[in-house]
Amino acid sequence: MTQSFDIDSFIRSRKQTRAVSDLLKAQAADYLTTLAPLVRPQPLFGEYLQGAPKGSGRETQHHFKEFRTLFDEHAARRPFNLINELEVPLNIISSTPDLFPLEYDHALPDGSTIRVTSPARWVVGYTSFDLGRFRQVIQDPNRSGSELHRFVVHYLMLFHCLSRAPGLGRLLKGLRFPVSFQQLDDFGNLPFCVISSPVTSTLPADEVIRHSTEIAGNDSFEELIAEDAIDAMQDDLRERLMRALREATSR
Repeated sequence: MTQSFDIDSFIRSRKQTRAVSDLLKAQAADYLTTLAPLVRPQPLFGEYLQGAPKGSGRETQHHFKEFRTLFDEHAARRPFNLINELEVPLNIISSTPDLFPLEYDHALPDGSTIRVTSPARWVVGYTSFDLGRFRQVIQDPNRSGSELHRFVVHYLMLFHCLSRAPGLGRLLKGLRFPVSFQQLDDFGNLPFCVISSPVTSTLPADEVIRHSTEIAGNDSFEELIAEDAIDAMQDDLRERLMRALREATSR
């Protein structure tokens, strides 16, 4: 998008973006809630989780060893610098998935940095472990080590459960809300689960971002969803069926 700044058209784009984003997020959350039992940690970890029933000894031991390796790989590194070790059984306070805004930094030509929010992608976390609060705890010099430890454990637990359920990824992709794993600004190399929507959002020209943030008096901005992005939505199943028809008739 390279449009010049026009307040009326920008406000219209913001309203359209918010309406579409709210609908998309509600749909993604509904899918995630329905599929949540498939990524519950209790069946994977059994007695290694506090209050969970005993599971298959070899399998639960395997998952715990993998998780401990994952924790050791990330917890002691910046920006967490945790020295706490995992205590068994693990105390997983919440295993209900939730969606949080995906944010990243965007540098403007004048050297300033804008915090950008995506209206079409969301970070998957557990209820009661808000991603914004996680970021605040990391940046707080007087932070609670135990609270930070809980955040790291819960986000790594969700990553472990989702990454060990490839069938769930294929299912969400078929529903047009694919899952990916990526690192986020402010969280070092910690892997996060991100759900994307079938509609793409983009940033306008830097000049538009600069005008918007100056008028709003803040350093945050939300990507915009254009009408042509909805027109450009692809239906993977339709494309596969059409390709099958073409291949069948060319034999």
